[in-house]
Amino acid sequence: MRLQNPFSAINSSNLEAQVLYVLTRAEARFSAQEIHRLLPEGGSNQGTRNALQRLVQHGIVLSEPIGNQTVYIFNRQHLLADALLNIAQAKRNFLSALHGMISAWQVQPLTVQLFGSAARNEMAADSDIDIFLGWPDDADENEIDARSAELTRQASLWTGNDVRLLQYAASEVTPSAIFTEIMRDGLNVAGDPNWLRRHLRKYKSNGNAA
Repeated sequence: MRLQNPFSAINSSNLEAQVLYVLTRAEARFSAQEIHRLLPEGGSNQGTRNALQRLVQHGIVLSEPIGNQTVYIFNRQHLLADALLNIAQAKRNFLSALHGMISAWQVQPLTVQLFGSAARNEMAADSDIDIFLGWPDDADENEIDARSAELTRQASLWTGNDVRLLQYAASEVTPSAIFTEIMRDGLNVAGDPNWLRRHLRKYKSNGNAA
């Protein structure tokens, strides 16, 4: 699944998926041109207009003339509205589910960050989901292995994507390109969202080379 466009999991061949994603995320009216600019994965102006016409035909989107243009809004009273709104929140729901799972673990990681294409909203259908976990140095290795397997399995079931865990004990974390990327793009899942930045700053302040 492409988390930046979850409707593509059920309709990957046309623009309805992207138009629905735009309209379900805001209780506002948009022109076709505005919707086109907000498409998460791009498309043509005419394709956007055609998609809107098809969604209006099914009553999922309502159209209204204002001045010399037509504006569109998601029909939140439609029988399918709740299901479509739930799909639109797939990324938020995924992060929430990950947080809930990890919060119940006996051994807590110092920080957990979603990074890579999933964090940057650049996923393809076959993209991996990358998750960084920083562990206390004294964390039990058997517990880490068990929880890591659980996380990998469940996150893959939730999304259909392969899940890749990047795991380090705190003392193993030193300045590198991958940690720079995580600090730049990462989305906090659990633990301290600032742990990595603070840890690396302390590492450098202690006279260690970058």
